[in-house]
Amino acid sequence: MKTIIVTGASGFIGRYFLDNLKEDYLIYAIARRSRMEANVPYHHNIKWIQGDISNKISMYEIGDYITNSGGADYIIHLAAFYDFSYDDNPEYFRSNILGTENVLELGKQTGIKCFIFSSSIAGCKFMAQPRIVDETTPLDADFAYARSKKAGEELLKKYSVFFKCCSVRCAAVFSDWCEYAPLYKFLDTWLSKSFDSKIIAGRGKSAIAYIHINDLLSITQKIMTKCDVLPDFNIFMASPNGSTSHLELFQISTQYYFGKTVKPFLLPKKLALPGLLTKIFLSKIHCYFDEPFEKIWMVNYIDLVLNSNSSQTQRILDWKPTSRNVVNRRLLFLIEKMKNHRDEWALKNEAALKKVARRANILIYEALMSSKDANMQMITNKIRFSKDKLFKRYQLLNDEDFHCYTSTLYHLLMATIRSNDRNLILDYIDDIAIRRFAEGFLPEEVCATLQTYKDVIIEELLKNRDLMHFNIQIYDNIGLTLQLAQDEVEDMYGKLIIKMPIDKISESDLVPDCEELKRMIRQLSAFYQIAPDTKIERKKII
Repeated sequence: MKTIIVTGASGFIGRYFLDNLKEDYLIYAIARRSRMEANVPYHHNIKWIQGDISNKISMYEIGDYITNSGGADYIIHLAAFYDFSYDDNPEYFRSNILGTENVLELGKQTGIKCFIFSSSIAGCKFMAQPRIVDETTPLDADFAYARSKKAGEELLKKYSVFFKCCSVRCAAVFSDWCEYAPLYKFLDTWLSKSFDSKIIAGRGKSAIAYIHINDLLSITQKIMTKCDVLPDFNIFMASPNGSTSHLELFQISTQYYFGKTVKPFLLPKKLALPGLLTKIFLSKIHCYFDEPFEKIWMVNYIDLVLNSNSSQTQRILDWKPTSRNVVNRRLLFLIEKMKNHRDEWALKNEAALKKVARRANILIYEALMSSKDANMQMITNKIRFSKDKLFKRYQLLNDEDFHCYTSTLYHLLMATIRSNDRNLILDYIDDIAIRRFAEGFLPEEVCATLQTYKDVIIEELLKNRDLMHFNIQIYDNIGLTLQLAQDEVEDMYGKLIIKMPIDKISESDLVPDCEELKRMIRQLSAFYQIAPDTKIERKKII
């Protein structure tokens, strides 16, 4: 079975790729979010790795893990940052450029033969006179996302001496649930009863190309199939020929939805900016008006056109978009979803709108990692040298056992925060509680240790300037998590007392080996992956 590494696995495109490739490939799915957060079902061929591609150390650890598991054949690099603010967010460099370089290094480390990079035809300039872009057109648009994709292609050329590199410039990707933010907002407005439902900016000539997610999947599979015969560096166009204008979309969608032709009101371009500023103003002073999706910079794109020509790609790969997936024809399927599954429609599309540059849990995790030694020293001092009788048994432990316990607990907390999955700490805390129970510790003693962790870590994180706006998230991730752990300890002790005398439990095979437990949890905190998916599987590994 061939092996694929997929970055950005928790995103819209990534989830579709996993679902369609999982039966035929072994997949290492890399994402910032945990599998649970991304709502990706367990599958035996998907190994979920939670990691940040911009973190070089973390990516090396991931590469080491994949290499030791047999390496990989392909990388499909989907992870990238983009939002509609048009600001020069530092995340464009961190994720899109530095992150891409780290993923290319991952390719060298894991011995891949083909690297597939997700780019965009939107990196090319839009023109008032219809511009035809093809594989030879430079990525010459001057905004942060376009510049980051251009830098990505330059990196691909550099690394193409190690493995085949293919940049796939995608048209606007949509699914039968839409999941492409601008198109979703168009449909949501045009098919509503709002005052602006018939308004189209300019002459309605604004136009781009759209590609269905299934066609993007098929071109990616073609590239993997033909990898051996392709040149070292390639640029492909994942797009139909031509483009579709706003006016066309309006006419088709309203005809399907209302069953009759709706005449739009074409708002002259010179009135578009005052109109948008009015909508923004109303959203700020009255809760009835939502903040508009449209941004001021979008006014500059009114009536600009970007036509694509993917003839060369179609010829080389023996591929072309499926006629039934062309957006003009597929709108019927989208509108049926919108009509008959409105809640799910809104849920999927609103989720696609939310772009988080850096997640609070990842920032907290990185702070815990960087201050681990200092935090552990403070926790050790508070327990080892305390006059509180609750810590007496811990003070009697030899240095090796004490360090094993405290280090294990710290890494367990990091893994839980990184994964955003409190079930992780609740499952492993059972093993820790069993061991403490077998050694004669009282639940009050174990809970006092957890409270010490909570007090020390929260106090130190609140001093961190990088986290000055995340007080609530700190209390949620640390305070609530460790409070739940204390409750779990008390529950476990109650069950153990009922089921098994304390003098017998130390002889049970349920008592986990501390060093092995520590190794498992350190791996989880390095990158949270799917292998120990259930407690039964985890017990077997331990």
